[in-house]
Amino acid sequence: MFDFDYFLASAERIYPGIYYTILIAALSFVMGLFFGLILALIRLYKVRFFNEIAIVYISFFRGTPLLVQLFVFYFGLPASFGSDFFGQIDAIYYALVVFSLYASAYLAEIMRSAILSVDKGQLEAAYSLGMSAFASFKRIVLPQAFMITLPNLCNFFIIQLKNTALAFTITVHDLMGLAEIEAGRSSKFLEAYLMAAIMYWGVCVLFEFLFSLLEKKMKVFRKAYA
Repeated sequence: MFDFDYFLASAERIYPGIYYTILIAALSFVMGLFFGLILALIRLYKVRFFNEIAIVYISFFRGTPLLVQLFVFYFGLPASFGSDFFGQIDAIYYALVVFSLYASAYLAEIMRSAILSVDKGQLEAAYSLGMSAFASFKRIVLPQAFMITLPNLCNFFIIQLKNTALAFTITVHDLMGLAEIEAGRSSKFLEAYLMAAIMYWGVCVLFEFLFSLLEKKMKVFRKAYA
């Protein structure tokens, strides 16, 4: 039978994991966006030697499961190179690194397509006014690219938020990690996992609402560039 009282009580023991869930999602998204933009520029300008590395990097992290990537870094590195250094690193840092690498590969392609969608005629107009290539990119192309791809960026953040549920497999005490501990301790798996699912849902709904407000605000800037 479903234990409704325990279901409600489990929330108190599981909800602290929300902090690490949001932390991993947010930091990996920011780092992924930063490195993803660099990768996108390398691809766009076909920087010699680095372009080939970027292609392989993006292909690898987009073409392999995130769970496998976590295991390679968390279990593979200490086993192959010794645990004296790698074994002393807290699991949360492994999660942040892997999720950031994963995010950068996807965000690189998102940003590359957004930059390509900006009208090249605006760049030509900027050059005719004497603006440098860097200034034109910074003040004209990049703002428009972010505005164009904002919905995609917001959607990826929500996906990344849900992806963090895999972090428990390397002992991170995030939302899913605490739910797993609670389920194993009490053997009330349905109640614990259902509470975790509702909390994930609540966090995603909250961010979707915040992103909808952000997109409404950005419409003002879109009109300015129209």
